[in-house]
Amino acid sequence: MMKSKRQFESADEARKFVESCEADFEARLNAVVEKICSIEGLKLIGLSGPTCSGKTTAANKLDEAMTALGKNVHVVSIDDFYLDREVLEQRARENGGVIDYDSEDTIDFDALAECVDEIFSDGPTLIPKFDFIQGRRTGFIELETDDNDMFIFEGIQAIYPKVSELFHRYIYKSIYISVESAIEIDNEVFEPNEIRLMRRIVRDFKFRGAMPEFTMYLWESVRANEELNIFPYSLGCDYFINSTLAFEINLLRPYLEEILAGVPADSKYRERADRILAKIKGLEAIPETYLSPNSLYNEFITRSQR
Repeated sequence: MMKSKRQFESADEARKFVESCEADFEARLNAVVEKICSIEGLKLIGLSGPTCSGKTTAANKLDEAMTALGKNVHVVSIDDFYLDREVLEQRARENGGVIDYDSEDTIDFDALAECVDEIFSDGPTLIPKFDFIQGRRTGFIELETDDNDMFIFEGIQAIYPKVSELFHRYIYKSIYISVESAIEIDNEVFEPNEIRLMRRIVRDFKFRGAMPEFTMYLWESVRANEELNIFPYSLGCDYFINSTLAFEINLLRPYLEEILAGVPADSKYRERADRILAKIKGLEAIPETYLSPNSLYNEFITRSQR
């Protein structure tokens, strides 16, 4: 359990609290980076975890550490291997169910397998690019690779048995990152899954054009997929990182208040929005300017290196 404050004594106290929390996270992550970088002949890394756990940030930090050691690092989002949205929508219509956005069946496995095999061949490697706003693949990036290249495949799908089996054809290590700790603020407890939902509401609104009702609509299927396809396989990973930051509820508060205010009064998700708003009411907001240039939270609220 981590703890934050409803109100801070001063702006300086709040800033130092953020710095301390980020330093703790850096230490947790760097401990794993050091172990990974010491493995001889490693060229393929999988980075997985449930939604909104900080996978992109961890991948970038691995990139920095390995680049410093002279490696040519490529971070590949497995999300870029998604099937086009119209394909998933057509499947849902045919099956009479909810659109599946999270299981291993949502990715183009043939394209992923071809990409991984190309990494270990003499020819170029093609990496697809997926546009979430358009909901479709928009092209490819062609890479010429050699023995000095390393690939970090980042995404929840890296833990799925079918994908893991593909990666294990070669020398491979897996990292699992997740929000493991709850946060307590004046006896109000924010559980890990609740924290991830808050992160996702903000991220999807800012970067994927998703209204909060849509994110909450998807949340039930996301959680069901995690219980079925992610958590049962997490203990099989080689390394683990806890991405909880004690200050994050204070940071998210103004974003959540603005976004959730737009949920219509007659929406079935209005009650859930109100519960979140009630829990964060009165918390002192921590401004994003307190974040470090390479903060985990750039992944959820800024998408930039300031």
